[in-house]
Amino acid sequence: MHARVIQFPLKPESIAEAVDYFRTSVGPALKELDGFKNSRMLTNPDTNKGLMVTIWETEEHRQAAEASGFLQGVLKKMGDYFAGPPTIDYYEVSVQV
Repeated sequence: MHARVIQFPLKPESIAEAVDYFRTSVGPALKELDGFKNSRMLTNPDTNKGLMVTIWETEEHRQAAEASGFLQGVLKKMGDYFAGPPTIDYYEVSVQV
């Protein structure tokens, strides 16, 4: 399995809206994508930082989801909630319990 981790600074006044958008829009849409396994959005209101983690069955599935423009659309919409640019990293899932 493969993971994409997006780190982002959040505007303090937008944390609740960002969480709601992820819960009601991004999460359900992710479930429709081939090879999607699960996701998490983590927020820290003390530091105004957030993480979005998505797990994919294969690297090809992750790449296909990005090539479709899905990720770019999410980042564009969520840009209203960000206090700065996000960073994106990719990982192999070595252990899952």
